[in-house]
Amino acid sequence: MANSRPTGRFSYDTRSCKWEWDDEVFRIHGLEPGSVTPDTELVLASKHPDDRERVARLIDEVSRTGAAFSISYRILLGDASERRVVLVGEGQFGAEEQPTRIEGFYIDLTPDFAEESEEYAKQAVAASAQSRAVIEQAKGALMLSYGLDPDQAFAMLRWWSRNRNVKVRDLAERIVVLATEGEATDEGLRRSIDSALHDLTE
Repeated sequence: MANSRPTGRFSYDTRSCKWEWDDEVFRIHGLEPGSVTPDTELVLASKHPDDRERVARLIDEVSRTGAAFSISYRILLGDASERRVVLVGEGQFGAEEQPTRIEGFYIDLTPDFAEESEEYAKQAVAASAQSRAVIEQAKGALMLSYGLDPDQAFAMLRWWSRNRNVKVRDLAERIVVLATEGEATDEGLRRSIDSALHDLTE
């Protein structure tokens, strides 16, 4: 079911190296909420071996620079199955020059990378040229804001469409309005889209 694919919030204290996950992040990792205390070792151990090094490099870089980021990778569950997620976030600064926290969210896009995604994409854009145009514009805004490739951008658009029961075109139109009327910077646009997506009601 669509609602079984959650989005979850996380934060990471760069000074104490402590992680905080909401209940959905635990579930994305195949864990019961609160069943373990997340730490960097667990975070990295849950990654597919081929993705682990680049995730470790990203954590180190963002801990130093605070730069906004997005990364797609695979999570290994206890039963050896995989989930494909996109991790998006940025550093939060206090009085120090370096970030004191990293905050962001996980999106489980596993079902959206399946073969049927291509057929869904065809159906979603088949209605009219206008529909195709607005969806492509929304994909472009997501690519710019989150650093995604076209497939990841559509998967993200589709995920929110399914989980908030909003048609892909209607959701795309909202994103395009934010892109044309919102803040001019990539970071400002990302924050506006992030807020709008999380405020969607089913």
